[in-house]
Amino acid sequence: MTEERRVYTAYIGDKDPFEWTMYQGKPILMPIIFKTCQDILDEGLEQKQAARIEAVIRGTPKAFDFWVKREEMHDTLDKVMNWALDEEEYEMCQEIKELQERLQNENFSYRG
Repeated sequence: MTEERRVYTAYIGDKDPFEWTMYQGKPILMPIIFKTCQDILDEGLEQKQAARIEAVIRGTPKAFDFWVKREEMHDTLDKVMNWALDEEEYEMCQEIKELQERLQNENFSYRG
């Protein structure tokens, strides 16, 4: 039996999704995105959904999915690293650095 993975879902009501993801939600989303990067490497995936933000825009419910893609992971990890440095999350910075090195080594091992 396979384990069902739940995607983190945040209901933000009538808040602006862009504003929420850039400010209030950033401390929530960045660790989740980092964990998703780890999962992609550990599980050998090409992409994985990290989170879903649900909001009401002009009276209509909308959902915004956040995906991490292996081919874009260098940029994703750079953004998470910048956030972690700003927040002084130094233990997370070390883990991100290790994951970046792992990704770099993996990329070189695929070259002929």
